[in-house]
Amino acid sequence: MLLRARRPGLVLLLLLTGCGGGDDAPPAPVKPQPAALMTTLDALAAFGEKRVGTPPGQQAGEYIRDRMAAIGLSDVHAESWTIPRHTVGAASLAISIDGAAATNPGFDVFYGSGGGHAEGDLVFVGSATATDLAGKDLSNKIALVERNRFYHRSTQYKNVTAAGARGMLYLSLAAMNERQVGSVSLSWESVGPIPAITIGADDGAAIRAALDAGKTVHAVMDAEVSAVKATGSNWIGSIPGREAGQIVIGAHYDTWFVGSTDNSGGVAALLALAASRKAQGKPRYTLVFVAYDGEEVALYGGYDYLRRHRIETADPILAVLNFEGPSARESNTFGLAHSALPLLDTAITSVGLEDLYNLYVGMELVPELFGGIIPTDIQGIYRTNVPTISTAVDSPYYHTRRDTPDKVDVDFLAEAVYAFDLALGIMLEHPPSDFVQTDSKLWKATVTPRARAAGAPLEVDVTVTDSAGAPQMMALVQGALLYDDFFQAGETAKLTDATGKVTLQFPAAQADMGAGRRFVHITSGPSWPLVEGIAKLP
Repeated sequence: MLLRARRPGLVLLLLLTGCGGGDDAPPAPVKPQPAALMTTLDALAAFGEKRVGTPPGQQAGEYIRDRMAAIGLSDVHAESWTIPRHTVGAASLAISIDGAAATNPGFDVFYGSGGGHAEGDLVFVGSATATDLAGKDLSNKIALVERNRFYHRSTQYKNVTAAGARGMLYLSLAAMNERQVGSVSLSWESVGPIPAITIGADDGAAIRAALDAGKTVHAVMDAEVSAVKATGSNWIGSIPGREAGQIVIGAHYDTWFVGSTDNSGGVAALLALAASRKAQGKPRYTLVFVAYDGEEVALYGGYDYLRRHRIETADPILAVLNFEGPSARESNTFGLAHSALPLLDTAITSVGLEDLYNLYVGMELVPELFGGIIPTDIQGIYRTNVPTISTAVDSPYYHTRRDTPDKVDVDFLAEAVYAFDLALGIMLEHPPSDFVQTDSKLWKATVTPRARAAGAPLEVDVTVTDSAGAPQMMALVQGALLYDDFFQAGETAKLTDATGKVTLQFPAAQADMGAGRRFVHITSGPSWPLVEGIAKLP
């Protein structure tokens, strides 16, 4: 048994609850069977690559719908939204060394990459952090960037673009020369400013060797990219509770390639926990189970859930648990992050989850590691001060064709689901007041659109404070205006005044775009966002 608790007395009490404690005692949590988890993994793998807005993605969502219904969840339904889905047409990559044509490596164009023609000599910039880029001249050059599992590719892309690079060539780290794909979209843009291409580690090593030998390596890349309208869907089911309040448990089901560790393992955990909790009877608070779509490309599913259930309606969400890649074989890092809420720490440590996941940190450290972002669906939820917990493990087959069901450690996953079941039980015993606490690591923001006449610019008043309510002056507030769910009309940025206030303005032409749902999103923070605010527009 992998579960190792620091407070075994409490765990023993939880295990005994419902095991002979009287006729009215609820059933105890039951650890899922690894074989059952593997059945889910195999079923999802059969759909292949489950990208948002594609038929396999839709089929996977319908499979999850059927599983939720079979478990007996209530009100199983889809919540759909539209996006500008990045597509790639013809693309090419050519490498020369000291003027002589080299063997061209296999490659993939990143989702969110810019298109067109880019060429220049390669300059190796490591992980493309600010330190790595210091003193590097990338004007008219192609930035050669290596993957850093603790520094996200979208931040690397942003950094080399700002440094003047014409394109980005990305060196994967996976074995067997596998190319690691993904999105380089940092915000809501559907097509980025420069081309970005990924190649395998072995091909990258040959290029690095040539550069280390003082040779000139030249790259020519071309890519036809565009954005087409597509639809994504979150699938949702619930177990109604006895009292007001909700705890949301989620996992994204869209994948690159088969995507078993990222994130069919998370979906298997979601469904297993739902089945266990359904068998335990009516919970104190409503448990909402969400299978998010579109996480891999721009965290769309998490943001749509946030908009619908915190902005458009004020659902009584007490906390959110996110299964993001909860298990992988050959992983060196098993991560678990949480908001600065004592109850969450108590629930986690009481059942030994901080031992099961060896990198146990506050959620505020995640953007510090990843260059300013939280690369999973709870990013916006956390920034709006909803208590959150999320897993994340590092797989050597991350975002490659080899991320198949056998790469998931189903024995570990079963232990993890069981431990989260116990932790959820602890959370359910606490009153709503224990969930209501301002996260001292975050800021606060109010976002108030002004009424506007037809043909007039849109003005949005924003007030930013720290967690204690102190105004944050000279804080950069970045705003994006979105229409038809997730199409970006425009963006702007401005510093707050001495009272922590600022008014953002969007031109009338942008404010009039679209006929569907429209929102203003703002972020603010000293180095990266510590708060996110969203307002729905008429």
